[in-house]
Amino acid sequence: LPSLSFFVRRNKTNRKMSKKSFEEFAKENIQSLIAACKKFDKANMPTKDFLAAVKNLGYDLDEKELQTLTIKYKIPSKQETVASQSIINEIKEAREADILLAELLNLVNLKVTKENLNAYRSALASLQPKELAQSILKRTGGNMSPEIFSKAYPYAAKAARSAETLLKASKLEPKSDCKGNMPAICPSVLSSDFAKLGEESKRMLKLGADWLHLDVMDGHFVPNLTIGAPVVKSLRKHTKAMLDCHLMVSNPEQWIPDFAKAGADTFCFHLEAVPDPKATIEKVKKAGISRVGIALKPDTPVSKVFPFAKDLHHVLIMTVEPGFGGQSFMWWTMPKVAALRLKFPDIHIQVDGGVKIHTIDACSKAGANLIVSGSGIFKAKDPAEVMRIMRTSVASQGCSA
Repeated sequence: LPSLSFFVRRNKTNRKMSKKSFEEFAKENIQSLIAACKKFDKANMPTKDFLAAVKNLGYDLDEKELQTLTIKYKIPSKQETVASQSIINEIKEAREADILLAELLNLVNLKVTKENLNAYRSALASLQPKELAQSILKRTGGNMSPEIFSKAYPYAAKAARSAETLLKASKLEPKSDCKGNMPAICPSVLSSDFAKLGEESKRMLKLGADWLHLDVMDGHFVPNLTIGAPVVKSLRKHTKAMLDCHLMVSNPEQWIPDFAKAGADTFCFHLEAVPDPKATIEKVKKAGISRVGIALKPDTPVSKVFPFAKDLHHVLIMTVEPGFGGQSFMWWTMPKVAALRLKFPDIHIQVDGGVKIHTIDACSKAGANLIVSGSGIFKAKDPAEVMRIMRTSVASQGCSA
């Protein structure tokens, strides 16, 4: 589907209508309407049944307005009879997704204290976006502010529960507070000057970095090619710092011996890349790397890592699509962090992608304590100050020893 900006573009020459105009209707409910129209075409629903289904949900379109919509968005119209309930369900599902996203925004932007932190994480964890919600977020960029979202989705913003209501409704409680998980700031050397990798790494450590994060990409699992074990081996000669290796590769087991010999301190592989995560964890530990991590893409449900969490040093929640630096932070991944922190209070949780000064609080409130940032640190005017702010944010949310 086209982007949101294409759908909400207003036509200044529209005629005025006594009832809510088509353009106003489309602007308020565009994702739901487009989903319904796509289903309308796929299901071969006749116009009168489609209009009846939409009207049952409180909207009043006429055939002329529907014709405008189908022509504008190139949706062919078919005239065969089929039950309208599927369209009603489709619209309801899309509307529910819109409301969930509005509630997520309400929570992510809430200021919390240590007193309501557990309730906050419980409420956040309860709002796991499903496939439809994720698809909407991807089309909108996944990084809307509450103000922009409210203008694009006024119905959802109005129908969404407030952050305070969500906190009161929260029933889940973690077994214990997040104790013993020291903050670790991990500059991603992917954003450094590779011609001066040794110097850049020493500079980051001198300015306050705890770990050095190395993004390993093979050009297959992700559409980019970066570094491998030889670079880790060379870097190890120049530093005793923690070398945190995140492997975005199709066959991570192939590279376990090489990274162990190169001096990697951590080995984090993607859950999506292996058929038997438990076996891979055991092989990494057997090779001599005790700190094993599993990374999850934004679309992967966090529950899939639960069976292996007790055997892991950390779980990496990707807050952008893996493969490239400089992407926008996907705030809708924060429920995954919160759910993981609730179920495993003592595990290390790492976030990677679009993490900067203006997004660090969302990460720390959700429960992350290992913070990866590339351009947010390397491109900053004062990297030391950025790392100080990030460390303070994590420590203030109960994830310090």
